[in-house]
Amino acid sequence: MKVSLLLMSFLLLASCSSRSFKRDYKVVDASHKEIPEWINEPLEYAEDEDDDDFESHRYYVFNTEAKNSKTIACEIAKARATSEIASEITQFIQQSLASTIQGDPTEMDQKLSEYVEENLAKETQSFVIGSKTFKKYWEKRKFEKELGAKKDYDGYVCSVLVKISKENLELAFNRANQKLVEKADTTKAKAKVTKVIEDAKAAFNNN
Repeated sequence: MKVSLLLMSFLLLASCSSRSFKRDYKVVDASHKEIPEWINEPLEYAEDEDDDDFESHRYYVFNTEAKNSKTIACEIAKARATSEIASEITQFIQQSLASTIQGDPTEMDQKLSEYVEENLAKETQSFVIGSKTFKKYWEKRKFEKELGAKKDYDGYVCSVLVKISKENLELAFNRANQKLVEKADTTKAKAKVTKVIEDAKAAFNNN
């Protein structure tokens, strides 16, 4: 049971560290009285609280910086989480492709390599469908110059625990495979694309 955790640290997690940090804000409102355990231990939380889906899903956490609106902060958190899923998929495809090219540069054509390097990450975001916000937590923070902030202002931060089925992740890999085959110029490159995707998928699932 492997869960991918993309944890972008932000200051509310400092309480779980042996170090202490001087905060430049006060928490004046929040969706929960206590910081939810899933922010610090998403794997354990998902296994305990989402046991019906745990084996068939992967889980991602993302936290935003302060925004003017609670709604905007949480929408950005969800969008960034989805973007991180796409980026992770792309990373494994790029690594698999690089390994293939390193073995024999003639295995792939230049057009395909350029597409993977420059455009695949952007297009993969449209391949990632079906991600759901499983849990959400927000804080309203009052930043104060007296505490070290650059200016006095209020801001909202939001954390989301997003889950996506492994079936939808496989679909994203399959769509990436189709796009790579379309972009490949040579028959030899087209023949290698499927192996690149399968290797990337295997590495992704084992990470």
